Amino acid sequence: MRIFSYRNKRLLKRTLLIALAVLLGILALIVCRFIYLGRFVTYDNAGAHLDYEQHLTATRAPEPAVSDEDFSFDTVLDAASEEDGDTAQTAKLTGYYITTTMLASGVDQVRAALSQADDYNTVMVDVKSIFGSFYYSTAISGAAKATVLDIKQVDQLIAELAQQKGVTLIARVPAFSDPEYALKHQSQALPLYNGALWTDEHDCYWLNPYSNDVQGYLTSIALELAGLGFDEVLFDNFYFPDSDRISWTGSVTKQEAILDAADNLSANLLNQSIRLDLGTNDPEVAAYGSRAFITTNNASQIEDDIAALSDVLPDTASQIVYLTDSRDTRFDACGALRPLLDETE
Repeated sequence: MRIFSYRNKRLLKRTLLIALAVLLGILALIVCRFIYLGRFVTYDNAGAHLDYEQHLTATRAPEPAVSDEDFSFDTVLDAASEEDGDTAQTAKLTGYYITTTMLASGVDQVRAALSQADDYNTVMVDVKSIFGSFYYSTAISGAAKATVLDIKQVDQLIAELAQQKGVTLIARVPAFSDPEYALKHQSQALPLYNGALWTDEHDCYWLNPYSNDVQGYLTSIALELAGLGFDEVLFDNFYFPDSDRISWTGSVTKQEAILDAADNLSANLLNQSIRLDLGTNDPEVAAYGSRAFITTNNASQIEDDIAALSDVLPDTASQIVYLTDSRDTRFDACGALRPLLDETE
């Protein structure tokens, strides 16, 4: 009797096909299971784990109204004279910026460098990191304070700078990069298609610009900074991340979402003692701020920036400001702030 007769071959082939189909079915079930479980992935300071009680949504749900109890502090009305405000806003900015790295390296070193500097009319201070930590004594509920330095020393430095006559004091805040806030309010962060949170190249979670609560959160930060004596607040990197991995199926486009955020922040800070600046070279976005800040060392783009922004920011010398460590004199056609300390050492 032949073992591999025609009949046996057909039977073996059929058996193998059935086994393959079963195996593919099992693999499909496993893949579906992983996709399903992805909806319940929760991120906290201990890492990622499954939480079957939480439900992230990949589409924009209606956001609840911002409560005064969530961001409780006094609103600061504009106490400066209209003449002083106009003078400060039309001044061409020249000076220095102080990063969180400089602050962490030593506030005394920052203070010493400022005492030796001259010919400046502006100081910008990073008051919040891209990781969501505040570098001053914020009263915002649930806010995480930086632990790499003595916060009270930064508070004192800010108070000293606020007292300087003829110096515009600007606070820089990363607009939407905020892992600390995102972990506590996951429905207000940018999601992936599986419901987990999107991260950038720094492994930072980003907030949803179209969220009413996020816009209220940023407004509360700006008003608190006004109370500390800051003249302007720069919400830097004011854009919607360009990533196909982000799930965005809401009623507006990504550009409309970022314009909505700029519009509402501008309205919320109208007639307050602090002016709104935006980190962007997009004319549509820049139109909502007092100034546009651009971070670059490439001086060859200045003419293009001026041409693009001049319609919405007509006083380009004062309303376009570059953050650069380049000494190229072409940057002097507009405002320019350079690092107070060398961070490459």
